[in-house]
This record gives sequence, C-alpha cells and structure tokens, in this order.
Amino acid sequence: MAVALGLAGCASPSPARAHHAHPTPTPSATPTPLPAAVTVIAPDGVNFRTQPSTTASVVGVVAQGVTLPVLSKTSSNGGWWQVKGSTATGWITSDPQYTSTASLQSYQAPGNPAWSALFPTNWTFAQTAAGTISFTGPGGQLIAVTTASTTAQLPPGAPVGTAQKSVASVNVYGVTTALVTYSVASGYLAAVAFQARSGVAFLITYKADSGSGAANFSLFLDAFKFALPSPSASPTP
Repeated sequence: MAVALGLAGCASPSPARAHHAHPTPTPSATPTPLPAAVTVIAPDGVNFRTQPSTTASVVGVVAQGVTLPVLSKTSSNGGWWQVKGSTATGWITSDPQYTSTASLQSYQAPGNPAWSALFPTNWTFAQTAAGTISFTGPGGQLIAVTTASTTAQLPPGAPVGTAQKSVASVNVYGVTTALVTYSVASGYLAAVAFQARSGVAFLITYKADSGSGAANFSLFLDAFKFALPSPSASPTP
C-alpha cells in the first residue's frame, strides 16, 4: 500500500540572497567657526587692503588695539581676515604676530619711560614695586615689566643660581634680544632684557605653573611698544 507523505506547511527553501556590503559613510569635516572679531596687536598697526594680498591697494591703517568684526577668512597669500570697518569692508593679515582673536585690553604706562602693551581682558595689573608693573592671570600667570636706565641696572631675570634651560632670539618692537627660559622645579619661567634706547631699558619676565600659557607671553612681546626718538616703522604687511 502506498503511503503519501504530506508536506503541507513546509515550503521549498528560497534561493539565497546576495549580501551587498555598504561602505561606512565618511563624516564630512566640520568647518571651523569664524571668530566674531579680531584685534590688531602690531605696535604700528596693520594695513587695511582691498583684497587679501600684499599687492592690493591700501585704503587705510588699523591701529594697535582696534577690534573689528570678522566676515570671512582665507589662508591664501599668507592668511587674511575680511573685516568690517566703520565705513568700508577690507582685509587685514591673519598672521598671529600682528593680529589676534583673543579678547584683549590695553595698558599705557604713565610717566617716563612711556610704554604700552596688550594683555588678556581677564587679567589684572598693578604696580608691585618702584618701576615694576605686574599683570596677573586667573591661573596665577604673571608677567612683570621692570624699567631702568641701563640693562646693568635691571634685576636678574631669575633667582640667583637658577640654571638656564634655553636661549632663543626674539624681536621686541624692532630690538632683537635673547629670550631666556630657566630650569625650575615646576612650571615655566622666561625673561627678556634689552636696551630700548638711550636711557631706557626693560626687563620683561613671565612665570606660570606650566608652559602651556607661553602664548600669552609671546603675544605680550609682539604687542609691546615704547617711545622712540625717531619715527617708528610703517604698518605691516
């Protein structure tokens, strides 16, 4: 007797489906947001040009300490900010030696010798000794400016016996001098001393818990300005 085997409910196997690999999407680069404004730190100001190039026409000069709204930026030709002036739109250099996006304030030393500098707005300043002005940051950073008639009359840049760690060349308002960093148990200590002109010498020191804030010292030196017996250099670039 034939026996029929019922296969109801057991469907024939479906053909295998090909598996297609999908590449993982590459995230697009997030554009760096533009700063709201930029401040001129160059002691003699920067040229305000019609295009982002040193060959473009100069329509004015933006003085040190002036802050302008930023419209755009280009990295071509050395880097430029497009900014909005009071009556026109133009371009100024984005070289950090001449401009900065940090929030800064200006200090003008009273009396003689006349000098000025820019420093962060969240810092404070005070006269700590005869001829010494100190600028203090929220993290305990300290920039001190001491004046004398000659470099021989200036105090040491570090406590006596402190070993030098490195020596580099730095330019402070047209004067080339040595930037000396010192070996200390913790933190960062650096100093520059120079004869600015006849009868005027400066010692500028920087102390911090770490070297991460050295950019503040570099900016301070780039913006430092003192009176000269003859006309100063022209704006750049």
